Amino acid sequence: MLKSTFTSFILIIHGEPDGSGLFLPLFRNSSKKETFYYDLQKLMDVDANVSAMSEADFGVMGFAPLDRHTRASLKQHNRKDPREERVEKMLDLMHQVRNKKIDTIEFRSCNLGKNVLSLQRFREFFGARLAGAPDLHTVFGRTDTRVREEFLKIHKKNHPITNDSPYWETYNFPWAHNSQGVVGEPPTLPRLVCCFNLNREEMKPESKGHIVADTADTFDAWIKQHVMPTGSTSGNEMAMHCLWVANIKGTNRPVAIIAGDTNSALSWGKDDMGTLRFVPPLSDDYKRHIVYSRR
Repeated sequence: MLKSTFTSFILIIHGEPDGSGLFLPLFRNSSKKETFYYDLQKLMDVDANVSAMSEADFGVMGFAPLDRHTRASLKQHNRKDPREERVEKMLDLMHQVRNKKIDTIEFRSCNLGKNVLSLQRFREFFGARLAGAPDLHTVFGRTDTRVREEFLKIHKKNHPITNDSPYWETYNFPWAHNSQGVVGEPPTLPRLVCCFNLNREEMKPESKGHIVADTADTFDAWIKQHVMPTGSTSGNEMAMHCLWVANIKGTNRPVAIIAGDTNSALSWGKDDMGTLRFVPPLSDDYKRHIVYSRR
C-alpha cells in the first residue's frame, strides 16, 4: 500500500468466522498467524501514549519472552527491548500509511463485516475514510467453464463426491423453478448452470465447481448481468467471486436468508426450492451484505 499511487484498495484476505480479525500476521517471524482488532487497538493505544506494552501484550502478539541472558545484556548495555523496537517500527509504518490519506478499503474477507467494532478498528489503523467488508463467507477462485447445449445435459456427471465435500448445489439461469415442468406445460431447461461442490461441515464451496452455458452469448450476458458489467468469456475457465450463505457451524441452519432474484423476468435459483446460498456480485443481496465503517 505504501508503494502504490492509488488511494483506494481491495484487500482479499481470509477472515475469522466471527469477524474478529484476519488470517494475516501483523509482525514477521512471530508465532501468531492472525491479526485481531484488539491487536490494532493496543497498538493505537500505545501510539496515543495511553498504554504501554506489557509482557502479556507481547505474548498476545506472538512475541516470545526474552531469556535471562538477553534481559541481562540489554540492561547492562542500556539497550531497548527489541520487541519494543519492532512495535515502534510498526507504528511508524501505520503513520506512513495514514499519511497517504486513503479514501476507501474494500475488504473481501469472510465475515469481517459481522463485527462492526472490528471493521472500525481496521479502518482506523489504516486511516481510511471508508472501509467495507462482507458479513458472509466470500468465494474466490478459478472455475471450469464450458459452452455447448450438450454439456448442459450431462454436466451433473462431473459432480464428484468425496467424504469431506459430499454435496453439490446447482443454480439455474433462467427459469429456475420450471425445469421439472408444471401441469400442462413442458419443462423449460436452463440456459446456464452454475455449480458448487460444498463441504460437509458448513455447506461452503471447496475446490470444485463449473459453469456451463448453451452458447457464448448466453455466457457473456450472464457475466454482464450477475458478475461484472464489462466482463466476457475467454477460454475454458474464469475467475469467479461471490458471497456465500454458509451454515452456522454445527447446525443445519444458514447464517442468513437471501431473496435471490426469483421475481424478475430472468429468474434464477434451485429446483429444490431450498436455501439460496449463492450471492453474485451484481445482485441486490450482495449490496445488502457489505457493511461499512465511516470516518
